[in-house]
Parts: sequence; structure tokens; C-alpha cells
Amino acid sequence: MLRGASGRGFFVGLRKDQLGARLLMMLNSIRLAEDYDTDFRINWFPRGAVAPKLDTPRDLFDSGFIDRHFIANADFELIDHLTKPIDIFRRDPDPKNLEEHLASGGHVLLDEGFETEELPWEANADFQKRFRAFISRIGFNQSVKQHMAQIEDAMSALPGPVFAYHIRRGDILNEAPWKHKEWPSKIEPDELYSAYLDKNTGAAALVFSDQPESIAGLMTKHPQLRRMADLVDLDACKPVQRDFLELYAMSLASQIIAPPVSAFSRAAARLSGQERKCFHEVMDANEREEAYAKTIDRFHTGVSQFITPSEAAHIYAKAARRLQVSGREEEAWDIARKILDAGADNAFLPLIQAANCIYLNKWDEALEHVQAAIDNPDQWQENYVSALAIRAHILGALGKAVRARTSFLRGFWQKPSLPDVTVVGTFMIRRQRLRPGETLPFDRATVMALELGYQLHNIVLQQNKIIRARALDLSSIAIEWPWFPLDGKTQKLLGAKHQLTTMRAKLAGSEHYSPGAGPFSFCALLDARMGDLDSALKQNEQALDHAPDDQLVRKRHAEILMLRGDYDGALGQMKICMTKGPDHAFWHFLTGLIHENSGDTHSAIKSLERSAAMDDSTAQLHAHLAEVYRKTNNPTAAIAALDRAARVAPNQQRYRNRRARIMRKLD
Repeated sequence: MLRGASGRGFFVGLRKDQLGARLLMMLNSIRLAEDYDTDFRINWFPRGAVAPKLDTPRDLFDSGFIDRHFIANADFELIDHLTKPIDIFRRDPDPKNLEEHLASGGHVLLDEGFETEELPWEANADFQKRFRAFISRIGFNQSVKQHMAQIEDAMSALPGPVFAYHIRRGDILNEAPWKHKEWPSKIEPDELYSAYLDKNTGAAALVFSDQPESIAGLMTKHPQLRRMADLVDLDACKPVQRDFLELYAMSLASQIIAPPVSAFSRAAARLSGQERKCFHEVMDANEREEAYAKTIDRFHTGVSQFITPSEAAHIYAKAARRLQVSGREEEAWDIARKILDAGADNAFLPLIQAANCIYLNKWDEALEHVQAAIDNPDQWQENYVSALAIRAHILGALGKAVRARTSFLRGFWQKPSLPDVTVVGTFMIRRQRLRPGETLPFDRATVMALELGYQLHNIVLQQNKIIRARALDLSSIAIEWPWFPLDGKTQKLLGAKHQLTTMRAKLAGSEHYSPGAGPFSFCALLDARMGDLDSALKQNEQALDHAPDDQLVRKRHAEILMLRGDYDGALGQMKICMTKGPDHAFWHFLTGLIHENSGDTHSAIKSLERSAAMDDSTAQLHAHLAEVYRKTNNPTAAIAALDRAARVAPNQQRYRNRRARIMRKLD
């Protein structure tokens, strides 16, 4: 079994993406091993890794380092039962649990590839200065070490301060699946680099990029720029060696200028013992806006001014937001049209154009674009869900209320807290386009009492162009029906007692908090979710006394009773719900769940089947039935239920994977 000489467990680093993230993971592993008196292991090329040029570690490292510190996939999988993710220990106020875990031979999985790992009790510790020394702990092979020495000599010969500029392009522009998602934190327009170069003409300047055309274009405008080939000849090196040696050269610069999210430049900064700088840190707002104005002028000159239509699409994703917020929606629409006409096939672009059309009241065209985004098989998961929500908004404007509700709910149950879902859902609830009812029993008073701040990040829409008021926190709906969300955030929320306590306090202070339906009853459900079943039952009994005809109050009472093991009482409450709402799929689902928990599988299946027959928007409802079928040795029915789940959420591979596993067993 894998253990150190003292019997202590190791820190085990793992990343599946590119070189920069893997080096940061390695540096963090070295630091943690040093501070917690143990060793580290690196799973350099785990199963499912997406960077094939990294699959030969001897291109970078010597055999001794690999033999001591690397762990093969088969060995890594053998220690899975002894390994805990570092996330678990981030919840602790002190290192006691971590120390005990390591001392007992347990391992800690570390997968951080963008930040310096810092545990809660290490707050304000200065790890930055230590990282520079860690490079000597990594055993590079002889060829790499020789080139590192040459780079050190070349960098020391450059006059004055040396600024290193990192332009991120490469796979983001050119390779699926990366090209199909916008990366506003990874891509900066050339005009920002030019502006800062003009501001610092006295400094020696090096440019690094994974896109040769980007280097050539910037060097044409700024003759003082040097590239790596001007310093050291790396022609004989393998691609992964060149990548690392460029990163190492970058780490020797006086200042690193890079996009906000770039593991490559962040790893270089860690090796240098400094923070790399982003443009918002080194240029004022006016300077940045002038640079973006020049970027927009370049769009008007033509898409041919960019390396490819794909680069134009990615830069446009940043420029569009500036145009939209400044009342230039028509201009944003026209530029996107030209990029699409030029042949850009990036899956995110029609989605942005659909938003432009919404702002211009081009509803029919908006529907065409959003449907193209949904139909694109390369669409990223988040953008697919955003597209479902945006399509709901468009269908609502076109008067297609039922289709709008279905589209929204299919998106909502995949990612209930996605900002685009939150904004569209808020609009639909405030405008009564989404009401409590058969397709979604929810508590409007509770939702209206929980407001959020402005939704800015990871959002296709501009919030203030859709809703004027604050967005609503729709997580209460997900908490009400925790069996249906697919993104995992709801389960994390249910395990975060401090967040539930904060939500409860907010509701208890709302104007509608009084015994009865609404926030009062929902707080009883929160008590049950936090494990206080006695308090939950007592409070919801009060709610029932004041609102005996409210179906959600009865549903919550049924759930509290189910959690207490009173299945007959729970079924009695659900019978009353179904008497008043016989076509509510969720009532039948919860009834089936109660039967299931009580051990009455036959009755559970009957209730779940009735629920599934009524639902066309909740994929996990059908998947739950499929799992019950599987457990009761009815694979044919399980496959049919998974097919229904896949029709509701065709972008979710999980249902096809489960279907395939059942089929393999049948074969």
C-alpha cells in the first residue's frame, strides 16, 4: 500500500487539462507536503485527460523524479478508498482532521490548477515567496535543464525591466470543444496589449502566445517586442518542452501581463514569486475603454482583420457586452451578423445574437438563433441551459405560454441557480408567466421574499434589459424539490447548514412571515432539511392549523412525517393533496417516494408511473423511476424511462450512459 516511510499518507495531485494547471497543481502539492510533514505524488496523465502532448512525462522530467513522485492510474485507483478530496478539509477551522487523516495513512487529493492552495487556518500566510524555491524540487531532465540555463543567461542580458505579455488563443479558437464556449476571462483583444506596450516603451518586452499569428501581428505594430525564438533556439525541443521553457522564461520577467484566467501565466507568476498583472490592474478605465473602442472599429473594418472568424467571435463576446450596456444594441447585432456570415461556427455566437434580437424586439429572428444554439451538438452545458431559458423568454413574448413554461423548466431543473435561468425565471414569475400549478408546485410568497443582487458573471443576458427589479433567489424551489436538480449545487446547499440558517433568518424577518402558508411553512421545511424534525413538525402543525387548504403546506407536512418514519401519516397528507390536485405530477412522485421509503415497492412504482405520465419537463423524475425499475429487475422498463429522461434533457449524456450500461448487462 502506498505510504511514506513514517506511515503517513501523501498529497496526490491531479489535473486533466493543460501544462500550466498541472504545474500549479504540482507546486501546491509540494508546498502542502512540506508543511504537513509528508510527501507528494502526481497523477500526471489521469484517465480522461485532454492534453495528449503531455502523455509522455519523460519529455520533461528525469526518471528518478518520475519513479519517486509519479503514480500510475492503476495504483491511483487502488488507493481511492483511502483518499479524500482537499475540499473536505476546507470546511474545518483547524488542521486537526487533516493531520489525523494523514497520520492514519490517508491521502489527500489536490486538483487546484489556478490558485495557490490555502486552507482556512492558513489565512494570511505568505506562500508566494516560497514558490520560487520549489522549482529546484522538480527533477527536470537534462535537455530541459540545459535550456533553462540558456534562458536564464538570455533574460539576464536584456536591458532594464522586462515585461512579459501572454496572449491566450490556441485551442480556445481552433479546437472542439473549447472553441464552442466563450472565454471572456481568458481572451483579451490585441488593442489592450498595444495600449500597454505604448505606455511602457522603455521596458524590454517579450510576447508569448499559443497562436503564432497573434505574436506576428503584435510584433508588426511594436518592433520592440521579442519572442522566445529571439532569445533561445528551441527548434529541437518537443512541443511540451517548448511550452514549459516559455513558461519558465516568462517567470523570469520583471512583470507578467496576462488575462485574468490563465493557468499558464499564473504558473509562471508562481515560479517567479510574484503576482501576474491583468489589464484592469495596470490601466485605468478610460485607457481600457479607448482600447475597446479601437477593437470595435476593427470589427467595422471587417472580420478579415482577425486571425479567423472564430477569433472574431471570441473577441466579440467581450465587445458585445460593452455595446449592449451603452445602448448600441443595433451595432452589436450587425457585428454578430457579419461574423456569422463570415463562417464562424462557434456554438455560443447564435446565443449572443438571440440576446441582441431580444433587445431590438426582433422576436422571430431571436427564436431562430436560440433554436440554432439549442440544436448545436457542440453547445456547452451551461450555454445549452441558458438557451432553454432564453427561448422561454422569447416564446413568452410570442404568446406561446405553454411552450415557454416547458422550455424554462427543462433548463431550470438542470441548473436552477444559473444566472440566465434566474433572470428569466424572475421575469416569468413577476409577470405571472410562471405560476404555481400542475407543472411546478412552488411557493410564490417565499420566492418573492428572497432577492439577489445584480447578476453579472456567467450570464448571456443583460439583467437590467430583462427585469428592472432585483432578481429572485430561485433556490427555494430547488430546496422544495431536491430530487430533481441535476447540477449538484442544490445538494451542496442542503449540506451547508449556515446557508440554510441564513435563508431561514431572512424569511423569518420578511413581512409575510406569520403562521400559515408561505415563508412560515417553508421555514419548517428548512428545519427538517437541517435535521431538526421535532421543531419542523411543530411549526408546520401551526401552519396547517392556519392554512389547512394549502397543498404545499400539506406536502411539506407529508415530507416531515416521511423523514420521521410515519409513512401512513405522510401518505394521508398526500392523499389530501391529490384530491385537490389529481394531475400534479409532483404529488404522485412524492407519494411514490413515501411508498419506496416504506418498503412498498409495488405501490411506489404505480405512483411513480402516474407521475411520469404527467411530466414532460423534469428529466430526473423519469430517471428516478428508471432506477426503481432497474433495482426490481425490469431492465426493459428502465430503458424506456431513461429514454424519456433523455428526450426531456437531450444534452445530458448521463442518461444515455446509464442506458448503455443496462444494455450491456442484457447482452
